[in-house]
Order: sequence, then structure tokens, then C-alpha cells
Amino acid sequence: MALLIPAMHCSHFQVAAPPGLKRHEWPLLLEDQLQQPPEQVQVHCLARSAGHLQLLVVNKAQVQQWLSEAEQLGITPESLWAELQLMPLADAGEVRCWVRDDARYLVRADEQGRQQWLVWPDALGEPPEGWRSDACMHGDWPPQYADLQRLPNLLQARQVRRAKTALFNPVQRRLLAVAAVLGLCWASLSLVQWLGQVPGWKAEVQALTGPLANTRQASRELARLQSEQTDWRVRQEQLVMLEQAIGNWLGSQQAWGVSGSYFDGRTWRLVLSGNTTAPAAEHWQSLAKAAGATASAEPSENGALLTVRFDLGVQP
Repeated sequence: MALLIPAMHCSHFQVAAPPGLKRHEWPLLLEDQLQQPPEQVQVHCLARSAGHLQLLVVNKAQVQQWLSEAEQLGITPESLWAELQLMPLADAGEVRCWVRDDARYLVRADEQGRQQWLVWPDALGEPPEGWRSDACMHGDWPPQYADLQRLPNLLQARQVRRAKTALFNPVQRRLLAVAAVLGLCWASLSLVQWLGQVPGWKAEVQALTGPLANTRQASRELARLQSEQTDWRVRQEQLVMLEQAIGNWLGSQQAWGVSGSYFDGRTWRLVLSGNTTAPAAEHWQSLAKAAGATASAEPSENGALLTVRFDLGVQP
């Protein structure tokens, strides 16, 4: 399910841009062209080529209203596209034309292949020189579509910004802290009982494990419990190191954010979303190695999501 932004509600720009420009810096390129304050618009990058950015600008409040209306109807769009994105890309020097709703939707490419858009109402007569096409498509939908699987999804940028949150929320952090404190207290109490009150300690252990034949079995059981507590503390330290490393990386990557975080006691599965090329597997393996873990990364079929698994391993 996709939500289409009407062409009349979009502004399209081809602007020169230095390499490495971040998402939040895109509006700075349009200060002289925008008629609204930058905080009232959303700026999306449709393509990059030879020192230029192809930018799409839409009204932030209007898009939010459309998404809210869709939600009220029980519709959850998976993609957000501008109408003119549906048209196939024009070749260098070519003009593509789509006639609908008393207007012509025009897409042309300059000699470098950079795309330019124009919506020309029929009431204005013929389009300007250089925007005319002998072959126009007609109908509510273009007979020929662009490759929809490769279209930039304008909804992803919104999801990435919403996903820029802590990897563990405050409630999860408090639960981890409480679990650690309770574990340490229980282990300390068990050790004191074992040293000074063997019968009482044995009764406590038997309540958990059943009757024990001798003190050797009791010692092994205590060692096992202490090992479990040590293992849990080590895993907590590994998680903290990994969380800090991922947080630092996300801080420098405006185009990436967290879509999901899952931990089963040994494996931390982190789902990232972004619209740029994902780091190589060596990047995640390096982060994992520093925390005493291993890592593997698996992109989704459309490349919009990346699942990274950190295996904390079996503790000694």
C-alpha cells in the first residue's frame, strides 16, 4: 500500500551540493528558493549525481494530515511517493509527458541525465519550448511505470527519525538494574549461609533443586548458581559496550536508525532501517569483537532494513 503525494503539492529542485552533506543540511541548499520556514517542510533526496542532489520538498503538516487520515481509515501505507516518481526516468535530452486532470506532467533530462519536473496546466496552452513532447501518455495512471522496487521511499526518512531513540528504553534499563541487584544480593546471601549456616543453606538449596545426597553436590550446585550470576553480569557488560558502540555510530549516521531491538539472553538482534548503503560485515564484526562477541548482518530483500545479530557466546 502506497500513499501518493499529488504533483501540485510538490516542489522539485536540482541543486549543486558538496559531498558528504547530511540530511539535516539539505534545507540549507534551498534557503533562497523556499517560501516557507525550513521547519515547516520535509526535504527528501531522490537521487545524487556528480556533485548534484535531486531534492523533493513537501509541506510537513499536509503530509502528516494525509497519514493521519489514512490511519483513521485503518490504512497503514508502506510507501510514500510523489506522483511524478511513478513516471519512467527520461533519457538525456528526452521529455516524457503524462496527461491527466487537465494538466501535463512533464519529466525531462539534461545532457548529464539529471531529471527535471514540470506540471503544466492545460489552461496555459502549450508548454514552454524545451518541455514539449510528441508522444504523451494518457489516463489516471501512466501506462509505463518507473521501477517501483527502486523508488526512494519518502516514508523511510520519517521512520528513521522516529527510530533515533535509545536502544533500551528506561523501563528496560531499570529492569536490568533491578535484576542485577537482586542477583548479587541472592548470591551473597547464599554464600554467607554456606559458610556459617550449612543446614539453613542446604534447606534453601533443596527448596530449589530437591534433596542433595552430600555436601559435595551442594558445593557443585552453589558453584553453578554463582556461575550463572557471573555469566549474567558479563552479558550485561557486553550489552552496555555494544549499545554504546552502536549509539556512537548512529550519532554519525543521519540516514540510519533503529526499527527493533530483541534480546533472548544470549543473542541481541538489532533491526536497523536506512536509505544508504549498509556498512560491510567487517564493521559489525569489529564492534562485536571489542565486546567479546561475534556478529552477522543480513539485509532485507528491498535493502531498506538490516538485521544485525550479536552472539554474546558461552561464558567460561
